Amino acid sequence: LPERKDLLEPWLPEQGLAMIHAPRGVGKTFFALSCAYAIGSGGEFLKFNAPEARSVLYLDGEMPAASIQQRLRQLIPPDATDPQVNIITPDVQPRDQGPINLSNLEYQEALEPCIEETSLIIVDNISTLVRGGKENEAESWLPIQAWALKQRSSGRSVLFIHHSGKDGRQRGTSRREDVLDTVISLRQPGTYDAEQGAVFQVHFEKARG
Repeated sequence: LPERKDLLEPWLPEQGLAMIHAPRGVGKTFFALSCAYAIGSGGEFLKFNAPEARSVLYLDGEMPAASIQQRLRQLIPPDATDPQVNIITPDVQPRDQGPINLSNLEYQEALEPCIEETSLIIVDNISTLVRGGKENEAESWLPIQAWALKQRSSGRSVLFIHHSGKDGRQRGTSRREDVLDTVISLRQPGTYDAEQGAVFQVHFEKARG
């Protein structure tokens, strides 16, 4: 079997499944968009390096398209080459279909044409893009786990963005972590002040390999 290469060294490989979680307002989306830009352009973010440019599909379930565009403009230099990043947001979906629901097989199938040439799918976030069942019930996660494993077997990676619970762990059933290679928690230091802007520590809670 061929050795898996990294999309973003050292924690996101080809055919990798990962999760980033944090409380509200810490910077999950900025972190995820920065990863998308680094991978889509073959660049780097923090101490993480993308050896080559790969195609990224960014599924957003929360923000208006204009807000995502504004954040990307803050991340991408004006003279930079356009990264290989495609974005789907709720307000650009057909009104008769409504926002994406990855727990629904019909929505999974509707996404197939969008992901054929994609190396990485970023799901931002689980709370808005996975609807149906109870968050704390392990059985409710099975359709999403099956979808993620299908993407992995097709050669793609999936990065889930999620909220942290009151205990600091990812919110809901721990079964989500069973098949993941990497789980990252973003946490603000105890001395954090809002005037500092985005300040967080990167904690690897699971780092397979």
